Amino acid sequence: MDGASAAELTGAAHIHAAGRVGAARVDVAHRPASREGRAAAVAVARVCEESLMAQVSSGTTVAGAWSGAAMSPTEAESQRLAALYRYGVLETGSEPAFDAITELAACICDTQASLISLVDRDRLWFKAQTGFEGDSAPRTHAPCAQAIEQADDRLLLADPAGDPRFAAHPALGAAGGWHTYAGAPLVTPQGWAVGTLCVLDRTARSLSSRQQHALRLLAEQAVAQLELRRASALLELQGNTDEVTGLWNRTAFERRLAQEWARWSRHGGDLALLAVDLDHFKHFNDLHGHPVGDEALRQAAQGLEGSLRGHDVLAHCGAGEFSVLLPSTDTGGAMAAAERMRIALAAVPWVVEPLTASIGVAVAVHAADIEPIALTRRAHRGLTHAKAQGRNCVELCLT
Repeated sequence: MDGASAAELTGAAHIHAAGRVGAARVDVAHRPASREGRAAAVAVARVCEESLMAQVSSGTTVAGAWSGAAMSPTEAESQRLAALYRYGVLETGSEPAFDAITELAACICDTQASLISLVDRDRLWFKAQTGFEGDSAPRTHAPCAQAIEQADDRLLLADPAGDPRFAAHPALGAAGGWHTYAGAPLVTPQGWAVGTLCVLDRTARSLSSRQQHALRLLAEQAVAQLELRRASALLELQGNTDEVTGLWNRTAFERRLAQEWARWSRHGGDLALLAVDLDHFKHFNDLHGHPVGDEALRQAAQGLEGSLRGHDVLAHCGAGEFSVLLPSTDTGGAMAAAERMRIALAAVPWVVEPLTASIGVAVAVHAADIEPIALTRRAHRGLTHAKAQGRNCVELCLT
């Protein structure tokens, strides 16, 4: 997808519970780092939205058969893991929507415990748990790992403590004292089994057919929540991405600035901000037209981004204006970064004629700055000074 890595798309979907079913927000720190990653994620968001709406209107949430039947076991497992990672849900905190599912499963099945267990390469990650301690466990000897390998959507019913396949598992086997296990696979709309919704009890007992059916239905609801969670994150990403350049927009930049400002205020260190403006861009746009101007903005974005570190934050804030946040960067580092950006623009193979940039530099000062707007204003004063000096230069503003 235009050079976007799987890790970037996974990062795009990292979200945290907002306190109600289906509500989510994107953490800027986990968003795709590259412009290509963000553009690809936005494209995926549109597909997710259409898919989700189709599922809601049809009343279906998961496929009835596993994918990968014609693949080698290694290839199928690789594809299954990719499907799991796309949800970006591993090692994330509890969320009410998933907690409610395990509570309901334990209640309906009248068991002591219930888990939403996501099966990674070597471990199980418990997205939600009722009556169970711990957030992960080894995959080896785990009944959940066996449950995702069922040939169809049958439940895996077992006595983990007495079954030699599972007895050695440190959490779900004999050591845990579990004598009843029932696991329903979590099957994605594409047919990949990424985990289980399971119930456990320390007494040997069986589930009625109605309880087994209810467990399957709740497993489908768990998958629906995973899909909704991912779609919500990607759609919010779309709302925070500049359509022309693929960079963060002003809203996303201000959110990240607030986060970095809070970190700097608590822990100290250095923080710098650059205000970048393409010289005479309005005249360029009027002369060559907006399509050419948009292409020039994309070229500028690529050139500027290529000169920055991976954890720096670059945003397109409108017209020919860009903002850059440089965490852990002092005055010397900020001036050097600004000069690298100016030089990078000189190396861009522009579509019609070269563009240059004026850059204002500001560094946060503990004694003087009490809110992030002070840093922003100082960077823009530096930008004004750079333009007054004849443009295509860098100016530091200290006051």
